Amino acid sequence: MTLTKQKYRSYDTIFLAYKSSPLNTCLYITLSILHSILPMAGIALATANFVDTAIRILYGNTSRHDIYIPLAVLLLVLAFVNILGSVTKLIYACISLSLMEKIEPLLIQKQAALNYLHIENNDSWEIISRVMRDPVDNITKGLQGFTSFAQLVTGIASFFLLIIIQLWWAAFIIFIFAVPLFYISIWAGKKKYEAGVEAEKFNRRTEYLNDVLISRENIDERTIFGYSTAIIKEWQKQYSAGRKLNLTAILKSDLLVKASSLSLVAIGFLVAAALISPVINGDLSAGMYIGIVVAVFAIVQDMGWQLSTALQDISHSKEYMKDFTAFLDLSKAEGALDAKSKFLFSINETKQEFNIEFKHVSFKYPTGDEYILKDISFVLSNNTHYALVGKNGAGKTTIIKLLTGLYTDYEGEIFINGQELRTYSSNKLKSLFSVVYQDFAKYYISLKDNIALGNMNYSKEEYSDTEIYEIAKLAGLDPVINSLNKGLHTVLGRIKKDGQDISGGEWQRLAIARTLISSAPIKILDEPTAALDPISESTLYDEFNKLIEAKHDSYKNRITIFISHRLGSIKLADEILVIDEGRIAAQGSHRVLIEAKGLYYEMYEKQKEWYV
Repeated sequence: MTLTKQKYRSYDTIFLAYKSSPLNTCLYITLSILHSILPMAGIALATANFVDTAIRILYGNTSRHDIYIPLAVLLLVLAFVNILGSVTKLIYACISLSLMEKIEPLLIQKQAALNYLHIENNDSWEIISRVMRDPVDNITKGLQGFTSFAQLVTGIASFFLLIIIQLWWAAFIIFIFAVPLFYISIWAGKKKYEAGVEAEKFNRRTEYLNDVLISRENIDERTIFGYSTAIIKEWQKQYSAGRKLNLTAILKSDLLVKASSLSLVAIGFLVAAALISPVINGDLSAGMYIGIVVAVFAIVQDMGWQLSTALQDISHSKEYMKDFTAFLDLSKAEGALDAKSKFLFSINETKQEFNIEFKHVSFKYPTGDEYILKDISFVLSNNTHYALVGKNGAGKTTIIKLLTGLYTDYEGEIFINGQELRTYSSNKLKSLFSVVYQDFAKYYISLKDNIALGNMNYSKEEYSDTEIYEIAKLAGLDPVINSLNKGLHTVLGRIKKDGQDISGGEWQRLAIARTLISSAPIKILDEPTAALDPISESTLYDEFNKLIEAKHDSYKNRITIFISHRLGSIKLADEILVIDEGRIAAQGSHRVLIEAKGLYYEMYEKQKEWYV
C-alpha cells in the first residue's frame, strides 16, 4: 500500500479504508445499510403485524395461537438488528486496526523522510502535528460519516415507500425541513475543525507543559525549585485558551443544529395526529398506525441527531484531508530512509588526502531574514582533531547542520573529499558521520542494543557480548554494566517492569559509545556534555580523544570535531576555529590563539577560573 501525492477529498477516507482492508470495508458499508433498513421498514411492518393480530385476537376474530408467529417475527427482527449492530461495530474495529497497521507506518515514514526545514518551520510543523494526531480516528470518522449518511438515506427511502402510500405530504414536509438541517450540519463540521486548527498551537504548548509536570526526567528540579505551581498556572492558561476555542465552536454549531432538529419533532407529532383520522375511518389499521408512528419518531431522531453528526464528520474529514494533502505535498529529503551505505572509500587504503572544505558559504534559515553564516571558508584535514568554539548563537551548530546535509540551500560550496556535498546521495552522506548532539537520544532498549545502534550496518547478530562490552569499557561504562541486573541485556529506563535507570552522565557515555562503535570517518561531538560542569566536560572530552587515538588503526586518518562554547575542554584539539557572528574570527592551536591575544584569549581568560 502506498500514499500518492494528490488532492485528497473527504470521500477519500472511504478509499483509504478500502485500500487498508477491502473485505472489511465492503462488509461494513453493506451491513450498515442493511442495519438501517430493518429498523425503519422492517420493525414498522413487524410491529404492525403483531399489533393487528393482537387486536383480532382481542375481538375474537382469530385464534390466540396466531399471535406466536407475528411475535416470533418481531423478536427475530429486533434480535437481528441488535446482532447486526454488534457485528458492524466489530468490523469497524477491524478496519481501525488495519488502518493503524498500514496507514500510520506510511505517515511515520513520510514524516521521517521530510526535509529538515519543514521540522523547524512552525507552519509546516502544525500541519504535521494535525495530520499525525490520531490519523486513524480522523480517517475512520470520515468513513463513519459517509456510512451513517448512506444509512439514513437508505433507511429514509425505505420508510418513505411505506409512509407515502398512507400520507404522502408528511414525507414531503419531513424532506423540506431536512434540507436546511443538511447545510447547517456541514457548516458546523467545518467550524469545529477550524476551531481545532486554531487550538492546535495551544494543544502543543499544553502537551509540552504536561510533560514538564509529570515526566521522570524533571522530577528533581520540580522538587528542588518548587516550580510546579507556576507551570500548572501556565498549563491552565494554555489549556483554557484552546478549550475556549473549541467550546465556542461547539456552542455556535451544535446548539444551532440541535435547535433546528427540534422542528422535526414537531413534524413527527403532526404526522402522528394526521394519521388518526385514517385509522378511525378504517383506511389504516391500528397496528400499521403504531408501526408508522414508531418509525416516524425514529426517523425524526435520526435526522435530528445522526444526520447532523454524520454531516459534521464528513465536513471534519474534508478539512482533515486538506491537511492530509498538504502533508503529503511537503518535500522529502532524497534517500532519507535509505540504509547507510558501505564506506564510500577506504581512507586507509588510499593515499589521497581526506578533507572537508567550506568555500565562501553563507546561510540563513528559510524562516529567517538574517544570515547565520557569512561568507565562511575553512578546510578540515584528515587525522586531525578540530574544535569549533564561540558564544551561543555564533553559528557552530549551523555549520554541523549544513555539513551533515540537514540543509542544502546554502550559498557557496561544501566539499567532502573533493566532491560537493549536494551531489552525495543521502545514504552515502549518512555513512560519513557519527554525531553526538547536545540533546542526544535515550533509547529505552537494552544497553547492548543502545550501543550497537551506532553501527551503520547494525543487526543484533553482528556483535557478540564480548565485542559490545569492550566498546562499553572504552567509554567507561563497565562499572555500570556490572551493577545492572542483567548486565548488557538490561533494558534501560522504566518502560518495562525490569527496566533500570542510569544517571545523566552514564547516558552521555552511552551516546559516546555509539560513536565509538561507528565506522564513520567523521565524528562530531556537538556539546553533548553541556549539562556537565566544566571540569567533568573537559575530562570526558579528553577521554574521548584518547579513545579515538587508542582504539585501533581504523580510527586513524579520520576527522574529529568538538563543539563547545567552553574553552577549557577543547585545548586538546589540534586546530581550533573561533566562530563569531557567522565568520571565522581566528584559527590555530590553543597556544597560538592565546598568544594572539584576540577573541579566543578574552574568552579563555573569563572562563579559566572554571577549571581551577
